Amino acid sequence: MDSIPFLHANQIFNVMFFEDLTFTEVRSILDHLLERNAFDHEVQEIRGQYLIEAEGCDFKVWVAEMDVIIKRD
Repeated sequence: MDSIPFLHANQIFNVMFFEDLTFTEVRSILDHLLERNAFDHEVQEIRGQYLIEAEGCDFKVWVAEMDVIIKRD
């Protein structure tokens, strides 16, 4: 699993992924997570996993604080 710091929407995320992703896919996934308020601590207590469709692909995404793990489904 690879890990990179990723600056998006004036925030730094630690993105971990199993296979190569395009920047467009990562940005789209982060936008979905931001829209769902996934980085709020209260939301993370209730929900930590997301199924997201981005750029024509399905992804399983886990969120913990500012860490984001992305796996193509």
